Amino acid sequence: MSEAPKWFKDALIDGLRALMVLHLPGGPGLETVKYTRDVWVRVLWDAPIDWQEETDRRRIDRAFLSLARQADRWPTPRALLEQLPRRPQPRALPSPPMSREQRERNRQRLREMWASLQEAKGK
Repeated sequence: MSEAPKWFKDALIDGLRALMVLHLPGGPGLETVKYTRDVWVRVLWDAPIDWQEETDRRRIDRAFLSLARQADRWPTPRALLEQLPRRPQPRALPSPPMSREQRERNRQRLREMWASLQEAKGK
């Protein structure tokens, strides 16, 4: 397993700090905060996700905000994964241009298929 990059560690540190301020039941004590951070970093970095700073930093921030809103106990790393929003989808490519000839051939094929379905329905 490779080491998590700084942006990833920073995102988790920011989120964990926000959760610490809430003093949720089951949260780590001051003497184990550093170890808690290290475990969260290792566990989440090892998740089967191709983490990318451009898209995932914001997703991690939003997941921590969601946890902070909903949690009534100290969450697990799994809870953060469950709160991760979906990645933004790339814009769809425009439909390729179609010539008049292609459009007419497609219309003809549709007419033939429709006629075939009508004929089969009548039998």
